[in-house]
Amino acid sequence: MRSSFFPDSTKDDELEPRNAVFWGALVDRIRSDGFNRAPRRVLDIGSHRGGLLARIAEHWKPDELIGIEPMESARTRARLRLQTAAPSVVMLEPTEWHRVETGSVDLAVCHEVLFLVRDLDGLIADVARVLAPQAGAYIAAGCHSENPVWPAWRARLEAAGHATFEHRPMEVMAAAGRHGLIPSVRPLRDAGWATHDPVGDFQFPTVEALLDHQFRHKLLFRLVRR
Repeated sequence: MRSSFFPDSTKDDELEPRNAVFWGALVDRIRSDGFNRAPRRVLDIGSHRGGLLARIAEHWKPDELIGIEPMESARTRARLRLQTAAPSVVMLEPTEWHRVETGSVDLAVCHEVLFLVRDLDGLIADVARVLAPQAGAYIAAGCHSENPVWPAWRARLEAAGHATFEHRPMEVMAAAGRHGLIPSVRPLRDAGWATHDPVGDFQFPTVEALLDHQFRHKLLFRLVRR
């Protein structure tokens, strides 16, 4: 079982600073949609060390934070980090979706996980089951078939030992529709700086490709319970 997503575990420490601008945009999009009532139970799919859940807890002070994360070491770090962020913190393995009650989740989030999911339809079915009436899931994905830089990134990931799966954005929306959700999509970001270290992993061949990724191909799907 992996204890780190990367061959060098120190790179796990770099994920949160790299994702900060995207997590900020995700939270801003959720806030702009608004809620009939503040979300009391929040689920993060692929929660890693709990950084996105911590941000959400700052804004909405939910009663329960639920993370689904395959790495035990990351789940342990998240429990410790989030222990004062909400009255209840539950960290689950991907095989434990059944422990999330049907119709109990007010807000589900997911950032850059779909490319690691073999059964896209099964994942969307799980999301649809746990969402409360009129609740929503916000799924961000830049690693998909319509992003021109994805094939090179996919080769790097598979060389590092990860099984990856290519999903088309329209497949995500179609799966949502099949499971009774109303799907919408937009670019995750439409303004701001595109920060990137060209020495690190997942490089871009040109600045144009970098800008296209951050402001065009990095998508945010909104799946709303009817």
